[in-house]
Amino acid sequence: MDIEKYKKDSENFLSRIEKEYYLHFSGQKDSLNLSDIYNEYDSLFLIENFNFFKDLKDKSLGEDKKRASYLLKFYTECYLERQVKDLVDKMAEEEAKAVIEIEGEKVPFRYSEVLLSNEPNRKKRDFIEYKRNQKVAQSFNINLIKYWKTVHKHACDLGFSSYRELFSFLKDEDFNRLESEMEKLLSKTRDLYEKNFGHLLKKELGIGLEESKRSDFSFFKRAKKYDIFFKKGCLIDLFRETLSGMGIDLDKQSNIYLDVEERKNKSPRAFCCTVCIPQEIYLVVMPTGGQDDYEAMFHEGGHAQHFASTKSSLEFEYRFLGDNAVTEGYAFCLEHLMQNKSWLVDMLRMDPAAADEFVYFSNTIKLWFCRRYAAKLKYELKLQDGTDIEGKDGLYSEILTSSNLMEWPSENYLKDVDEAFYCTNYIRAWIFEAQLNDYMLNNFGYSWYKKKKAGDFLRELWSYGQKYNVQEILSQLGYKGLNINYLIDQLVNGVAGGK
Repeated sequence: MDIEKYKKDSENFLSRIEKEYYLHFSGQKDSLNLSDIYNEYDSLFLIENFNFFKDLKDKSLGEDKKRASYLLKFYTECYLERQVKDLVDKMAEEEAKAVIEIEGEKVPFRYSEVLLSNEPNRKKRDFIEYKRNQKVAQSFNINLIKYWKTVHKHACDLGFSSYRELFSFLKDEDFNRLESEMEKLLSKTRDLYEKNFGHLLKKELGIGLEESKRSDFSFFKRAKKYDIFFKKGCLIDLFRETLSGMGIDLDKQSNIYLDVEERKNKSPRAFCCTVCIPQEIYLVVMPTGGQDDYEAMFHEGGHAQHFASTKSSLEFEYRFLGDNAVTEGYAFCLEHLMQNKSWLVDMLRMDPAAADEFVYFSNTIKLWFCRRYAAKLKYELKLQDGTDIEGKDGLYSEILTSSNLMEWPSENYLKDVDEAFYCTNYIRAWIFEAQLNDYMLNNFGYSWYKKKKAGDFLRELWSYGQKYNVQEILSQLGYKGLNINYLIDQLVNGVAGGK
């Protein structure tokens, strides 16, 4: 095999795929046409290529071994996706066109999530949630069952006992160890969570934790009381101003395309598409106002800054592939400003008392999400263990309900699952960010967002793309790899200290 040609073709393939995702989820195309792109690059994903890259990884050393492992993971993920490419296109188009009827009005399924989060009447929230779950159960799950059964079969065809075993090998992760660490997080934060999240839920919604539902969380997180600070028209300017404080001029970053137009079926949440790294990065936003909107913007803006700052001279594997916990960690780094009192006072002009209150709220929300992902990991390890996926809806509801202590609908047991165990990237990224934040506070202070040296430091990290994994980056910063205790301490101190 001509490796250089393979990498060049793979880069072109990923660019085409990312552009297609951008056009679809930005609302410019109802259809998602991945199938034709896969067909055009079919030779990249022949089954014999698996053994080629596996052997290449096994025989290589040092940097060559790392690049080979990145190529093997890329090939395998795309090989599996290729087997279901027509189904993926079909599911995306069906979801984009799907509607649910609410009080006699037909509402796009995707937009109904926005309605849910903005609905103060609990009975109406429950009804919207019911209609959404009904749509998932009656329309989406049939294809999702086909999807997961197909990729599970092909994972076994590659010589692995399960999808879980395959991705533990590809990601070089001990999933059992990670699950054990998240169990530690669940155990150490349970009382804190019950007391504080339960207190806020009762205070803001008048609902006890023991009687709460997932739909209640959607409205709770929307937190309309804070809209006075998180205004729709200020979002982009605030992001620009924050970067400016770090010596980064967004207006001069011609490789970042900022899409803020309102379109039907445009994703209501910000997202980032890396069409060509670092030359063509799309940061897609549809501002609606609210703290949730700002949080998503800063997260996706972190991705955009990372990839737009990546050295163009890096090899394909380090620009497009690698450990995605790295870019998620950088995204969390900017998102974490939402829990930084100084930033809230300086940039949003909050008075100190309001900032204290919001920091407490924001940290409690983060605790909720970390506990949710601990549960997601536990569930997905069971879902993907080689046994039949059907009939695990009850298990899904049981595990998620137990972790977040609120009633969780079972219908989403396949929809609430990301490919390739991406949940582990978020978990490792949270741990990475907690340690990176510790480093930045120690070296640049609590107001690091106003210091060019901090911006220079981040841009230096960003410039390496994903050449280094999170353990390697932390080692370079003086840490002994990922340490869950930093995340636990950050959560405990953030919630307990913010009351």
